[in-house]
Amino acid sequence: MVDDRVPALVRRLNAHGRVSRRGRILARLREGWAYDEIAREERLTPVGIRQIVRQALEKRIVDDGAEHAKLQLARLQPSMRLAGEAIAAGDVTAIAPLMKVLDRLDRYQRAAKAVQVYDDEARRKLMDKINRVAANLEVDEARATARAAEAAPSGGEPTARDHARVSGEANKGFPGLGVGASP
Repeated sequence: MVDDRVPALVRRLNAHGRVSRRGRILARLREGWAYDEIAREERLTPVGIRQIVRQALEKRIVDDGAEHAKLQLARLQPSMRLAGEAIAAGDVTAIAPLMKVLDRLDRYQRAAKAVQVYDDEARRKLMDKINRVAANLEVDEARATARAAEAAPSGGEPTARDHARVSGEANKGFPGLGVGASP
């Protein structure tokens, strides 16, 4: 018997789709999912998931030890909760995993409580982070201005009202009023 079915076309994700998928993958990893489970949900191979994670981590700005410890503490909380619930339900096999989680919690707790000095390096890191956020906001502002210019009547500069309408700030203080309505 001959199979007449045509294989389904694999759709490639655009940039927004890839960013969304990477966010879902990293969120699931933080929740404690295994690579195989994530691969099944995302319809990828575990190798593909590892590649996406590796690329995301290569682009990432590395946190200092205390920040990393805080991240690990947050990741261990669901494991501790599950192990505690299993023990409360009478599952004695959950004692060993709970002890491992508690050991790791103790280790990261000490690192997270390390004295953090607010020195010139800390100020520089904070200013770098603020500047990145400001640059992102400027990009958003430039996009809104460009949209306002497109929406402006032909032959004129965009007005503040055009900018407010496109950026979604029109009648912000007056709920229930439509775009362009006056108070």
